[in-house]
Amino acid sequence: MTDVWTSAGVIVGVGAVVLSGWPQLDPIVALVVAGNIVWSGVRIVRKSVMGLMDTALPVDTQNIIQKVLDSHRQSDIQYHALRTRQSGSRQFVSFHVIVPGSWTVHEGHQLVERIEAELRGKLPKVTLFTHLESRDDPSSWDDIMLDRE
Repeated sequence: MTDVWTSAGVIVGVGAVVLSGWPQLDPIVALVVAGNIVWSGVRIVRKSVMGLMDTALPVDTQNIIQKVLDSHRQSDIQYHALRTRQSGSRQFVSFHVIVPGSWTVHEGHQLVERIEAELRGKLPKVTLFTHLESRDDPSSWDDIMLDRE
């Protein structure tokens, strides 16, 4: 599209000079066209760099994730260490689900499977990483931050 606008700008500039007889109009139109080229270049470079960098998922996507997790939150079921990132076209979500220590592995796994299925239904291309933890184990609360000390 930059080429289209550049070509259109050149045609408009030349036409405006011919019609108005005012030669100073040509460099003014040329500056506007050059500004558009620079702006387009900055946007293309920014988009390319952001594609190489890991970034958090968009706020609206994070809100969807939050709603799903909140819908499963109860007095004895919680989550923490929620992290999202986008790397190129891939989306990743990671979180820890905290359940009562009296639960069996099967019960905890079934809950995590339900949460993951609901998230995949709302965000079909997301890659999920979940970690099941016991509410009764003090070390479950030591991994909220990105790095453990």
